[in-house]
Amino acid sequence: MRVPWQRYSRIKLAQQHWHCEPEQLPADALPQFIQYVERQIALESAVVAVAQQRLSAVDEQILHRVQQSLAQELTIAGFPDAEQQSIIRHHALMDQQLAWVAAQTPLPDAEAVVQWYRRHAERFYRPEQRKARHLLLTIDENRPQIRQQMAMLHRHLCEDPDQFDTLARRYSHCPTAMEGGLMGWVSKGLLYPQLEKALFALSAGALSAPVETELGLHLLLCEAIRPAGLLSEAEALPGAAKQLFLLRQKQFQRQWLQQLLT
Repeated sequence: MRVPWQRYSRIKLAQQHWHCEPEQLPADALPQFIQYVERQIALESAVVAVAQQRLSAVDEQILHRVQQSLAQELTIAGFPDAEQQSIIRHHALMDQQLAWVAAQTPLPDAEAVVQWYRRHAERFYRPEQRKARHLLLTIDENRPQIRQQMAMLHRHLCEDPDQFDTLARRYSHCPTAMEGGLMGWVSKGLLYPQLEKALFALSAGALSAPVETELGLHLLLCEAIRPAGLLSEAEALPGAAKQLFLLRQKQFQRQWLQQLLT
């Protein structure tokens, strides 16, 4: 009789490779399935054995994260509570050990980062961005009065957009008021849909009409437009360093796992 985490591994392998439960596997797939299961169980056993030697306790944050990730799936698979906790602890130990292995990965040097970036420069692409200022009036029980105030602010700013900084500091209910409403460079996907649509329809220097969301009434000023395009090398290198390091961490983990079974 297999222990709970081994039964769970069998289920996952059957689902991942054959899209069915272990009991539903066709006869001609069984030899390969058994081979996969034996290797997976050997690998997981080895990782957990090392973790148990090195660790005095399972990290509570990792345990919580694994529980959040697996609880529903384990319930659907029919594992009772006690077995679920056993499986969750097993996977938390593996995650904690692999995180420790990843942390031993040497950082790539500057030259390696530059060379890797130059081979993959096309990955470092900046979407179109707008440099924007924002003014918000939240709506309360004085809705008509707030609408009148917004209309007044809109008229003033249509006549003199340079007053946006001053008026935002004085009237805006947004935290950006302390910076004169300055939001900085904004990409799509960061704002409420209504605000995004309004902002990305503006030309440089243009002011939006009042826009209403669940937060209240908004005005947007598009100060400048930065077209989509590749990042410069200087802009891209910090991100390239992070990406290369993540790749090397995965490689380091794979090498460590291979050594466990040799």
